[in-house]
Amino acid sequence: MRKRPSLWLSLAALLVGLGLLVSACGSSSSNSSSSGGSTTGSAGAGQKGGTVKVLLADDTDYVDPALAYYQISWQFEYSTCLKLLNYPDSAGDAGSQLIPEAAEALPEVSADGKTYTFTVKSGLKFSPPSTEEVTAETFKFVIERDLNPKMQSPAASFISDIVGADDYIAGKAKDVKGVVASGNKLTITLNDVAPDFLSRIAMPFFCAIPTDTPIEPKGVKSVASAGPYYVASWTPNRSMIIKRNPNYTGDRPAFPDEIQYQMGVEPDQAVLEVKQGNADYIGDGTPPAQNAELGSTLGPDSPVNGTDKQQFFVNPILSVSYLAMNTTRPNFDNEAVRQAVNFAIDRQTILDQSGKYAGTPSDQMLPPGIPGFQDEDIYPLDGPDVATAKQKLSDAGVTTPINAVLYTCDTSPCPERAQVIQDNLKAIGINVTIKRFDRNIQFQKEGVKGEPFDIADEGWFADYADPYDFINILLDGSNIQKTGNVNFAYFTDPEWQTKMADAAKLSGDERFSTYGQLDVDISKGPAPWASRSNSNQIDLFSSRVGGITFHPVYSMILNALYVKQ
Repeated sequence: MRKRPSLWLSLAALLVGLGLLVSACGSSSSNSSSSGGSTTGSAGAGQKGGTVKVLLADDTDYVDPALAYYQISWQFEYSTCLKLLNYPDSAGDAGSQLIPEAAEALPEVSADGKTYTFTVKSGLKFSPPSTEEVTAETFKFVIERDLNPKMQSPAASFISDIVGADDYIAGKAKDVKGVVASGNKLTITLNDVAPDFLSRIAMPFFCAIPTDTPIEPKGVKSVASAGPYYVASWTPNRSMIIKRNPNYTGDRPAFPDEIQYQMGVEPDQAVLEVKQGNADYIGDGTPPAQNAELGSTLGPDSPVNGTDKQQFFVNPILSVSYLAMNTTRPNFDNEAVRQAVNFAIDRQTILDQSGKYAGTPSDQMLPPGIPGFQDEDIYPLDGPDVATAKQKLSDAGVTTPINAVLYTCDTSPCPERAQVIQDNLKAIGINVTIKRFDRNIQFQKEGVKGEPFDIADEGWFADYADPYDFINILLDGSNIQKTGNVNFAYFTDPEWQTKMADAAKLSGDERFSTYGQLDVDISKGPAPWASRSNSNQIDLFSSRVGGITFHPVYSMILNALYVKQ
């Protein structure tokens, strides 16, 4: 298996030394990874004014920070959110260092390593129409809202280790005991030492929102924010307008007056619009069939690579694409069937459907670059092994044919990828029915416990660079709720849950080596997934915008873009 490029390897080493962990979000999209990356090292001086126009094939999921969990959402939330801690508007290693934002400094940590005390800056204000100031009480409200069971927020799984969180979720307490706001001080106490806590609290789930924001399980469609920008309007499946926050007094860049999103634009049409300068950015990736041409004329393999005329960019991201197999469904509750799927799929051909530059085949849950990753040859990467797959089924006494339902998205390359998977599994006696959805709908449906699918075509982009974010978040059955799940395999094995929980308490090299072995052991044994690739992010911009900066956590920085005059 190919090693992750040096950016991520050096970042991982840096994180181990600092004891701080970061995240990386991105977009899944073949064969080569070329860092025709950001054109600037940081979001420097730009020109204020104008409108940046972003095109999307599909809508975002939510604008409510408690629920927003789509790559597109986290990208614009980087420009709208104010958090206790954040990352600088910079590319490379400089953008991966946690720094204070709403907090005056990094928190004071108790001698036992379980209590964090933040001092919140004074004078921070929300965007219109709110007249509130951001205080310590703001962040207490945010944490308790995220934990409120009525919200069904995926954020809850990231802060369930706060003292009193369980009682609050169960309705046994009116407040979370381990979260105390007093004046400008916010104190958070955990049940155990957690080396990744600061990275978790820096996620967009925990950005400041007014304390009168309602508890709404479907998410509020308008919420004030305290970052450089705010969402002024969102009409689902049509448009969204983000405006510069007039009440923002921080030092982050805020160049465009507005960032306008248009949803429902076909990818081929989006490329044409950006090339002609009628739009400025394709926010959810280019059509795979066009990647080779774009790369050779406007990107990393073109004469303009590394110049201010480059418009097409390829950057590696911490991610894994995989087939989640629903362990609660007949047949797929059998690990032999799941292992057979792993041997039967043609990972390279599946990846080829995403076009040039998309990524690298993989058979493990952890991507290279995550601390602790152990490169093991578990399943075939360059083609299917039908004979071994059939033998797995035969040895386990599994009778074929097996019928299975595959959920995937309805935009390219999802349908093409699903066809390859369908053909691969038919060869071992698994008949796949393909069901396609808008990506946002697919994600929501798969998150409903009991939804009748057997295989989910999914991907995961790191919230922060720690193995917990892949293994515990995606496979710990104790976090499964009625809706809003991300454990799409609905994997609930008590033995493995205990191993995950024990690993989460470790730190340093012991933590990472334990997680690395867990990755290998789960992939070989219960195999709730068929991991298939690690991805690059692919971006196309118009020639009329500058300030293009690829952030290691939130991808391209929207607030750093400027309209050339």
